[in-house]
Amino acid sequence: MQPKRQVVFSDGSDGTYLWPIDGMTNALRTIDYAHHEVHGGGSFTTHFNNTTTSDNDHRSVIAFTTAAGTKLCHLVMSVSASGAAEAFILEGPSAIDLDEGTEAAIYNRYRDSIKTSTVLSLESPAVANFVTTFTEAQIAGADMTGGTTIEHLVLAGGEGKKAVGGVARGSEEWILAAGTTYLFYLQNIGASVNLHHINLNWYEHTNL
Repeated sequence: MQPKRQVVFSDGSDGTYLWPIDGMTNALRTIDYAHHEVHGGGSFTTHFNNTTTSDNDHRSVIAFTTAAGTKLCHLVMSVSASGAAEAFILEGPSAIDLDEGTEAAIYNRYRDSIKTSTVLSLESPAVANFVTTFTEAQIAGADMTGGTTIEHLVLAGGEGKKAVGGVARGSEEWILAAGTTYLFYLQNIGASVNLHHINLNWYEHTNL
C-alpha cells in the first residue's frame, strides 16, 4: 500500500494524497516540473535546419511573438553547427517587416494532446501555434531594427548540440516576456557553407 501524506495548501484547503513509492527500494518516485508539463500537454517544440551559403555572418532564424496574456513561455534553446558560428537570442526588435519568412509548425510533445501553443508567427495576420523561420535573404528583406541581445554563445569550429545558457534546465531556461517578439538565431563566423540547427523547447504556464 502507498503511504498517505497530508498536504495543506496556501488557501487553507487540504487533502490526502498517495505519494508513489518504488516497491523495491521505497524511494519516492518524482518527475521535475518541465517533465510534468509534457505529461499535461503544455510542452511544445519547434526546430529549423538550414544550410547557409559560403558567406560570413549569414544567419538562420526562428522568430515568434509571445501571447499578451498571463501564460508565460519557459523556454530552452539548443543549437548545433557544422562550422564556426555564434548563437543569439534577440528580444523586442523595434521594427520588422512581416511576411518575409516562412511559417513553421509547433509540435505538442504529448502527441495525443489537443492543446496548442499560444505563441504567434511573424505573419500578417499573425497565426497562433506557428513560428516563422528566416534564411539570410529573408531576414535581410525583413529590414529588422533594434532589440536587445539577451544571450550570445560562440560555437567555435562547429559543435554538436549545445544548450544556450548552461548545462541544466535551471541555468538554461528563459521565462519570456508576454506580448514580445523574439528571434533565436545562428550566425556564421567566416565565409563557409554551414549547416545550422536550432531547436526550441518550452512549456507555457501561468504564474500562481
